Amino acid sequence: MTLFLILAAVLADQVAACVGNDVILESEVATAVSFLNSDPAVQNLFKDPKELRDYALNDLVSRKLLLIQAETDSINVADEEVEAELNTTLENLKAQFPSEADFYQELEKAGILLEDLKQNYRQNIRTKAILARLVGKKIVPNIMVSPTAIRKFYDEHKDSMAVIPGRVKLAHIILPIKQSEAEQKNGFERALEVYKLLLSGGDFGVIAQEFSDDANSRKFGGMLGKIKKGESFSEFEEKIFELKPGAPSQPFPTRLGFHIVEVMNKGPDWVLARQILIKVEVSRVDTLNAEKTANRISELANQGADFDSLAKIYTYAPDVDLGEVIFSRLMPPLDSVVKGLETRQASAPILTPWGYQILFVREKVPEKKLAFEEMRDYIYRYLFEQEQEKIYKLFIEELKEKTFVKIFPLRA
Repeated sequence: MTLFLILAAVLADQVAACVGNDVILESEVATAVSFLNSDPAVQNLFKDPKELRDYALNDLVSRKLLLIQAETDSINVADEEVEAELNTTLENLKAQFPSEADFYQELEKAGILLEDLKQNYRQNIRTKAILARLVGKKIVPNIMVSPTAIRKFYDEHKDSMAVIPGRVKLAHIILPIKQSEAEQKNGFERALEVYKLLLSGGDFGVIAQEFSDDANSRKFGGMLGKIKKGESFSEFEEKIFELKPGAPSQPFPTRLGFHIVEVMNKGPDWVLARQILIKVEVSRVDTLNAEKTANRISELANQGADFDSLAKIYTYAPDVDLGEVIFSRLMPPLDSVVKGLETRQASAPILTPWGYQILFVREKVPEKKLAFEEMRDYIYRYLFEQEQEKIYKLFIEELKEKTFVKIFPLRA
């Protein structure tokens, strides 16, 4: 087919580039851009959409050049090999759905014929295999990474690259500062009076503006908005996700005081809610009592008591683990606290907005500098990839010199 006939056949789709006797359409470029845009690393690399489009177009041009060269070198892939890879790809795709019927239903919903899907994958698999063989024939044999180069790279970068950062496995106990029984009783009685006003027909929004101690939601009639699971503290979420929409809850306690919550709508993992909060303030005595208990927990842990058992005794804590953290990522004041602790040691209590926190070091692994022998294979692979990229670019430039390439400006 002549270039004229090709252009006539795709008149409805703008031509982005010509490579030899073939064309690259803007629709192909758009598809490539869409694929690249799904990668966060690419999004950070290209802030300008035009730069991303140019990168995608140049990559498509390079692939066309390589395929032309592969045809010249009679590089091909057996149909059996392509079909075997296609079957594996389809099985992996089907495995992402609850059943094979769901897979076919999704295809039908998207308006995609199975044979069209297979043909698309078949073409991509063949192209990828041909390009891999061409690179193996034309580029890989020209790559040289000497032992001297590996050693030189290690010596120049060992202080930054050959270092495993120090890390620590942490657990914690948070001991809430509980209000005195007298204050709790007083708070409950105030909350009960508000609840009676609601039961007598009072408007929730008006009563929230009048009585709620939550300054943020009070001015909006107690509206909290949509709350997703995991966005609020556990003792509050446990209650509100049990509520049915349409009626205010009875007053229930949390570390903040007593809440009356009305769920207005809900989904599998969210609720739309408003609240009236009657705060119960903690006194200086309450704080001192909590600090005394927290100090006792810390002492027991450092005397050998099981930290998880202490958590079950003193707090409602189904999971006390904070996981493994790299030292350099710890925020103040936790970084200085953890730095002074050894493995199996608990910290002194730290006052936080949620109560007193006791940190416990399950394991502490210091920073380690890797020896040359431990880094040799990694450096070889890195230098190999760098050299391959350099030779690949030179090879593409050589192909451009002997193949007609024309890139057209993008029309509005």
